[in-house]
Amino acid sequence: MKRVHNHAILAFCAVLLCTLAAIPASAQQDAGEMSAEPQPKAVVDEPIFDAERVDIGDVIVHDFMVRNEGDAPLHITDVRPTCGCTVADYDKVIAPGETGKVHAELDTTGEQGGISKGITVLTDDPENPHLVLTIKALIKPLIFANPGFARFIQPQLSDPGTVGQLVYSDSVENLELLSAESPYSFLAASVRPAREDELSEEGTGQQWVVEMTLDYTKAPIGAIADYVTVNTNHPKQPVLEIPVSGYVRPMIVATPHDIDFGDIEIPDDGLTTYIVVKNYGTEVMEVSDTTSTIPGVTVDVESVRPGHEFNLLVTLPPELPKGEFSGKIELQLDHPRKKSLEIPLHGSRI
Repeated sequence: MKRVHNHAILAFCAVLLCTLAAIPASAQQDAGEMSAEPQPKAVVDEPIFDAERVDIGDVIVHDFMVRNEGDAPLHITDVRPTCGCTVADYDKVIAPGETGKVHAELDTTGEQGGISKGITVLTDDPENPHLVLTIKALIKPLIFANPGFARFIQPQLSDPGTVGQLVYSDSVENLELLSAESPYSFLAASVRPAREDELSEEGTGQQWVVEMTLDYTKAPIGAIADYVTVNTNHPKQPVLEIPVSGYVRPMIVATPHDIDFGDIEIPDDGLTTYIVVKNYGTEVMEVSDTTSTIPGVTVDVESVRPGHEFNLLVTLPPELPKGEFSGKIELQLDHPRKKSLEIPLHGSRI
């Protein structure tokens, strides 16, 4: 009986396979599609809009078109613009076969050069839940500064340094510079009308000069990196920012500036190390005298570049007591702006 039963099952399977093979593939596909749930499909033919060249202060307005090629309503759940870009309106539901829009605006006030601003659109399309839209433009300034930046590189205590900027417009006759604001207390900024010999042929109407003067006697040692803000009467460009950069370095520099001997043994003839002292000012100098607060330490001076560079040979005496020591070397300088220099010295004799 079991053998007959097995034969019957095999015969039934063979008939079933033949029946399925006889069904057209298109019919099988249609059956599969009928069983799938309807889905939306978001398509944006032009996700990037290039406004090309626009004047600073103009507002770029554009509608991005979103098409629903699915068979279920497409829902836009959220729209997230980047800084500077706003979305005034968008279609929250787009029917199958229909087209909706995302209305975007970009205020170019304060922008400059080539810009690219993105907008992220969130949808319920399972295959494309995030659409990225982009507005590009080349922002044309209406007010120009020449050379357009100010750089200061002088040693501390140097004479004041002044950098001028010619400011003009190629489209405005009655341009006025109302004021100039400096980010630093040691950097003065002012405006004045340009003289006849300072005018640019590219400018139209009144032209101006912004003068920036850095007081090196008050400026701290270190980097300079900020903007001078120029306020104007131009409705589309009320503010012009001029980059200021540079570095204020010490007038007299010792390398190393701190002598750390660490743990040392001192031979019978003493232990010597070298220090390089450089004068970055324009005036020449001499090291007129040297002293040390640690007894027995001697300092010999060698002139490498007369008036501007010296080697100091600092020698620890063999009779220096064991244990930690700490003090300084004092240099007396024959220099019109800086009269002395101190160099810390420390370590431990084992």
